[in-house]
Amino acid sequence: MASSLASLKSFPCPAGNKCTAFQCLFNHEDGTNTHVEEQSLAKNPNPPATADQDSPRKRIKLSSMTPSTPSTTHQDLSTTPEIGKAEPDKRKDLSLTQPKLTDTATATAAAAAAAAAAAAAATVSPAMSPAMSHVNRAQASTSAKTPTSSSPKPSKPLSTPHATIKSSPKPSPISSPKSSPKPSPKPEALNPRLLKKSPATHNARLMLVKALHNEYVRLNTELKGIAKEDEKELLLSGQELITKTLDDEQEIATKKTAVYNNAIRNKILTYKRMKVPQWKEERANILKAHKSEESSQAPVTYEPIVTGLTLPQEIDFLHRLVWPLAGMERYGYVSAVPSDDDIKAAREAVEASRNTEVCDRCTRRFQVFPGRREEDGALASNGSCTYHPGKMYYPERSAGEKTSPPKKYRCCHQSVEDESSTGCTTAPTHVFKTTDPKRLAAVLNFAETPPNPDVPADRAVCFDCEMGYTVYGTELIRITAVAWPNGEELLDVLVRPIGEPMDLNTRYSGVRAEDMAAAEILKPGDDHRPTLVPSPDPSKPPQRKLKLAPSPKAARDLLFSLIAPSTPLIGHGLENDLNAARVVHPTCVDTVLQFPHRRGLPVRNGLKMLTETLLGRKIQVEADDENGNPAGHDSAEDARAAGELVRLKVRDEWKTMRAKGWAIEDGQIVPPKGMGGTAGA
Repeated sequence: MASSLASLKSFPCPAGNKCTAFQCLFNHEDGTNTHVEEQSLAKNPNPPATADQDSPRKRIKLSSMTPSTPSTTHQDLSTTPEIGKAEPDKRKDLSLTQPKLTDTATATAAAAAAAAAAAAAATVSPAMSPAMSHVNRAQASTSAKTPTSSSPKPSKPLSTPHATIKSSPKPSPISSPKSSPKPSPKPEALNPRLLKKSPATHNARLMLVKALHNEYVRLNTELKGIAKEDEKELLLSGQELITKTLDDEQEIATKKTAVYNNAIRNKILTYKRMKVPQWKEERANILKAHKSEESSQAPVTYEPIVTGLTLPQEIDFLHRLVWPLAGMERYGYVSAVPSDDDIKAAREAVEASRNTEVCDRCTRRFQVFPGRREEDGALASNGSCTYHPGKMYYPERSAGEKTSPPKKYRCCHQSVEDESSTGCTTAPTHVFKTTDPKRLAAVLNFAETPPNPDVPADRAVCFDCEMGYTVYGTELIRITAVAWPNGEELLDVLVRPIGEPMDLNTRYSGVRAEDMAAAEILKPGDDHRPTLVPSPDPSKPPQRKLKLAPSPKAARDLLFSLIAPSTPLIGHGLENDLNAARVVHPTCVDTVLQFPHRRGLPVRNGLKMLTETLLGRKIQVEADDENGNPAGHDSAEDARAAGELVRLKVRDEWKTMRAKGWAIEDGQIVPPKGMGGTAGA
């Protein structure tokens, strides 16, 4: 084939001197096949180099040439400078000189400009001719080459089949309106980002990305034509449109992998039908959200909750929120101390099962060994545990999406329906949890709150506990109590569990093994308040070092010293804390029952969600310690948050009662005339 094409050189060109072929295969009177190059050089004697990819067997040698400033990305083909004049009847050697960058800052700027040129080349307008697109791609790809010389000199012949040309590393930036005050620091081409698990082929994703980008460009262009001066900030630059397209496509590809094709097509269709006013509103909301997020970084002062009642009146009113203990068993509360016969039966059942349990995290069956297995000292069988530590949730629907998105895990955002994923976290052992009061009593029996005449009558206590996994299930490892409503700390100690710890559940409890090992052990009569350790930085508050109660019973006795049977205990999901401390208390105010979920129990609202939506405060922030591990929850913070929610409930209830005629006379809450009873009834 090559020999037959070469034989055409012996025939004159049919077009003669009017031939415009880049490298004509026919013979010409002047002996050259590059008329286009001659015409271009006549117009521009010092052109920048372009890639010679059309003829891999031709090498053009340039004896001397000085680099010139390259043209913009979008240029007309007729004015595109070509490579220098070629020598006839010889194989060409391609070379080009380049000035050497000696300054680091200049080199950095050149690299950034090259990246911008590459992004521009990838988004060539469809209206441009194929030849023009080829020239732009060549310029963009060659401009990223690092210059190697400071004076004009020929380079070595290239050994690759296609010649690669080094050109000036200073391409013109993309000319687009810069409406955003913070342009993207990292230019990108309109090319789908590389994902660990791609939901479709690259060509399919590229087609969808271009379609979505076209809709964004259309809406942005139309908005630009009608935008007022104060609406200029709603406009997006060319690079910002690309970044937004890639961000949206990547979000769908990672969070909706199973329904990627339908999800992104629905999104494209939504924006295809969208009018400028809707796009304008969406851009305004996004901009408002960004400003709100930036302002949220500053310290926020919260308005105190004003109930309109004095402290004794609030305590008196609090009794209206107490649910009778009888009948609370359906919510998990223990209303009576299990008998000895019940405890004996529970122990016999455990022995009959040979301590076989079901893992609370991965649901696999395993065997537990209290006191450790003799042959190897293991606490549990069946190896390690792989699981998802995050709770399940339903993602929010995108605009125009009609189908319900699949349920996912908060820890890794993987779909619950994905059977190939067994978990994203691995623990050394399996763990289990039991809620049966008889089995709980077999480890440590329950106790009713004893009378305590030393407790003030106007005291209410916010209560919260942290639990960890041991060979006996979940056990108490921290107990906290604060006064209500002022939040004064009354009790906060670590607790040594009865069984051997298997997992302290630090991700949620915040308790670490090193903290318990270094804690001071409490003795009868010792001050249980935390030790304050001065911080190395004088501007920071001192560090609190919690002390360690030697057993759950000792920690429960500390709680009994602060409350009486008539003292209201406030908490969120209070039955879990009372059962962990093995306490039967008749006066409980549970925020789970005060703020029920719209679907009813057993579905319940989380404390974090209630605090954020009703109080406008954030708790249980996912912070990490200095080693990058989750810091966990703070039981004192949770206890105070539950107390604030109860105050909000008191305020709203009292407001409703006042509208019905209730009033305060002589410092007492009295009902309307003709209605019997008191506020505490």
